[in-house]
Amino acid sequence: MLVAGLALFALPALGQDLPEGVRPERLYLNPSGVLLGSSRVIALGGAFVGVAEGAAGFSSNLAALAHRSAHLDRDWDVGFTASWLDLPFFNPTRRDLDNDGVADQAQDTRQFLGGLMLQYKQFGIGWYLRETRLTFCKLTGVECRANVAQDVIAVDVSNTALAGAVALGRDDLILALGLYGALATFGTGAEAKSYGDTGVEFDVLYRPHGLNYRVGVSVRPQVVGYYRPKPTDGAFLGERQLYSAVVSPAVLSLGGSIRLGDGAELYNRYSKAARRDILARFGEAGAPEEVPDEAPAGSWLVTAQLDLISATENTVPISAFTDLDVQTGLRQAELVGRETTLAPHLGVEHDTIPGRLRTRVGTFVEPSPFRGRGPRVHGTCGLELFVYEYWDKWSISAAGDFALHYYNVGLSLGFWR
Repeated sequence: MLVAGLALFALPALGQDLPEGVRPERLYLNPSGVLLGSSRVIALGGAFVGVAEGAAGFSSNLAALAHRSAHLDRDWDVGFTASWLDLPFFNPTRRDLDNDGVADQAQDTRQFLGGLMLQYKQFGIGWYLRETRLTFCKLTGVECRANVAQDVIAVDVSNTALAGAVALGRDDLILALGLYGALATFGTGAEAKSYGDTGVEFDVLYRPHGLNYRVGVSVRPQVVGYYRPKPTDGAFLGERQLYSAVVSPAVLSLGGSIRLGDGAELYNRYSKAARRDILARFGEAGAPEEVPDEAPAGSWLVTAQLDLISATENTVPISAFTDLDVQTGLRQAELVGRETTLAPHLGVEHDTIPGRLRTRVGTFVEPSPFRGRGPRVHGTCGLELFVYEYWDKWSISAAGDFALHYYNVGLSLGFWR
């Protein structure tokens, strides 16, 4: 899947001739249901566009690529994040992933987030991949062994981005631009059927020096990934009829964050590296005062975000492919995503033991893409623990996301920032 995510950027953004019998509807990739991010992002209820810092944050706002750590003392920096989400603590067959009020009957689910970022002075580049893998029984009414390939059919859905960012002025305004892709694969190995395409994402972060707040904006495009058959491919995968495309709707995210507590005005303080860079570009009169590393910068972080999710046309849920009742005509697939929806997010973080432990809680409201189905409220929580220092400061994070007929528990490894 990692190779497929990289190869996605080479795909042309055009439809092509499809095998006869492919269904004309398009499968809906829901951006507002499952939180796909690092443990920190999940624990804060997904409200991270207005924070935008670290490798764990640039999958929410690409501007994090050029957002230098407050403790950086060199011209360059490197960061990464690796998160294993959806840990198998509960029975996955009882979960309702798409918020239609019906259990999805997935035999197994896995989620992964991986990202890498490189910074040099006021510039940054990076790449990330977010993947969700679901497995379903090939046939209904028979015993299904989730770990046996002959018994299940796999569905892989991922989003990926390759981006760059630059901090302008005195690092107060960061602009980012990237290729954002949506990819879906049905089946495994030689029988796998692939969909995918890319669009351009534009993100912004405003972080005024000497003030205790930030404002962020993320503009993700609608991506339509057409079925890309091989010359020998047909319109079916086993007994299931394939669809013409997958659609990831456009999302506009507006967010803000604020620091509270002693030293909160240092929320956007400059690191030693940033101060040297600003001194070289603007001279002594334009350089900010140097602040000791140990100076407090507010023990509370409050962050909020609002997502505006665009409407789509002629789209049906992923369950239209996995549900054999729909495939055999016993049940009609419902059109989804026909209306523009809003998803609010809120999170709070506390430096419980400064330099050692951070605790987090959050919430968000998940709109349903199904007409007539009400929204679902999620509660989130988590913590981050400093582990040890070798070359850099390492930490592990844990997070949970809980709602009616849904759960997600995950772990992340990264740098303490």
